[in-house]
Amino acid sequence: MCTSTVSATGGASQVKALVKPYGQVGLKYVTDAPIPDIGPRDVLVRVLAASICGSDIHIYDSDPVFRERIGDGMTVGHEFCGQVERVGDQVTTIAVGDIVAAESHVVCGTCYYCLNGVPHLCQEVAGIGFDRAGCFAEYIAIPAENAFLKPPELSLEVAAFIEPFGNALDTAMCVDLFGKSVLVTGLGPQGLMALAVARAAGARRVIGTEVSAYRRRLAQQMLELHGGARQGAQDMILDATQPDVAEQVFRATNGLGVDVVLEMSGHPAAIATAGTVLKHDGHLVALGLPGGAIEVDWSNHLVLKGCTFHGIYGRHLYQTWFTACELLESGAVQLEPLITHRLPLERFDEGFQLLKRGEAAKVVLYPTAAEGLAQGVGSHG
Repeated sequence: MCTSTVSATGGASQVKALVKPYGQVGLKYVTDAPIPDIGPRDVLVRVLAASICGSDIHIYDSDPVFRERIGDGMTVGHEFCGQVERVGDQVTTIAVGDIVAAESHVVCGTCYYCLNGVPHLCQEVAGIGFDRAGCFAEYIAIPAENAFLKPPELSLEVAAFIEPFGNALDTAMCVDLFGKSVLVTGLGPQGLMALAVARAAGARRVIGTEVSAYRRRLAQQMLELHGGARQGAQDMILDATQPDVAEQVFRATNGLGVDVVLEMSGHPAAIATAGTVLKHDGHLVALGLPGGAIEVDWSNHLVLKGCTFHGIYGRHLYQTWFTACELLESGAVQLEPLITHRLPLERFDEGFQLLKRGEAAKVVLYPTAAEGLAQGVGSHG
């Protein structure tokens, strides 16, 4: 086992971290978190950049969807990129000094789902930052098989959120989008990524709905970045708060509705809009998680339309990771514009509040002050 003293900390055995007090809104910043031990098949990673995910906001708010999974005082966060500091005795695929991102689903490898090619649905899955200690800290211990080498072309920050990009990628690529009309409901970070993927996949028209004016502007920029003038003329970004948003979608689609809905928000109003404007025989692909149980017009929005519903959880291991890197390295999808804020770890609450107000896309936290300052902490992209 790894000792709790690491040379990179100057001999210190306690480090900075963000922990979750059970049942309370918010996170707690501590400076006395232990450096995690590692087993023979684990690696210890010094976190260089960590980004805030939508699920972290659910955790911050103590929403029921995740509340019981988070142990009192557990370090949270699961999107990160860092440098390997130590490796277990049996690790052969990762070396000290490697820069890695991480797959947050730690799977058993032996259950029915793992053995049938869908390990992201593992019955015994342990989620980093949910069921085991997360990355909003200076150090994290993960299984070596969950460490994914950072492509040299990618920045630390983009590498930190390859994983959620994988969620958006699996959502968007669940259905062949070529030549289709596509609605993306909810233009948070993953919705913005889904817009870019839909455009790269050759969708005929991409429509987005979002309540935040800030994020609508970002969405328009992403569409312009990923499409030419002709494509842009057919694309639309709509204000989800407008009472006629469904009518606007129908007018844009000759009264038929859209072929595919990518539901990224989990908001009941967005889900209702999705069901309303989905074309008969269409596809509703859902990634967003409501904060609790919701009411759905099952008959009119799903059954009587003869539509196909797809639920997306996580991403395929590790096919989606390789596809994501190929898209990013080729420039077919560009995610740097989504990094809107960079903050040191101790200013985490600013980042969460910006996201909750819809005034940010990806907020990157730097657990090590020197790393953060080098990357421009506090800057707005």
